[in-house]
Amino acid sequence: MFANAQVPAEALPHAEQVDWQPLHSRFARRLQAGVLLRVLVFAGIGAGFHYGVATGGMAVLITAAPLLPTVAWTVFGAISLWALAWPAIAVPYRGYAVRDRDILYRSGVLWRSVRAVPFNRVQHTKTDSTPLDRRFGLANLSVFPAGGGAHKIRGLGGDTAERLRAFVSARIEAETGKATDFGVGESA
Repeated sequence: MFANAQVPAEALPHAEQVDWQPLHSRFARRLQAGVLLRVLVFAGIGAGFHYGVATGGMAVLITAAPLLPTVAWTVFGAISLWALAWPAIAVPYRGYAVRDRDILYRSGVLWRSVRAVPFNRVQHTKTDSTPLDRRFGLANLSVFPAGGGAHKIRGLGGDTAERLRAFVSARIEAETGKATDFGVGESA
């Protein structure tokens, strides 16, 4: 007979009991370096556009709105400074935890979220790194559960990402072995 007993609220595990592991200490600087590269590219494009408008046929635009370049560069500078400061604020709120049956990832400063991926739902894993990640000695772990959609943990040390990938892969194999030992997945 099917039974679905209610679990009392006090028996539920508390999120505070999770031992969250921080991301690598160089991850915030890596994100800031990426922002700085993008800022330099956009500043170059903006400077070229500004020069073209000031010396070209659209000089009338600056004559009509003399504060436009000043306002545009001030807004660009403010947004760039905020984007450079944000990783130092956001990265400490990110972390991961590996438990016996799942892997957790938390993120968010204003809107916080915790994702749990049970090992018995994971199909495969992979590690990857961009050239900028490698420059900072970082790598990313992607976990692909059944049903699609990768869960990516960015900002891990290269060796940590590989150890986690190997651990999760071993857990996948162990879960697959348990399923076949009990006759699940076998056809008659």
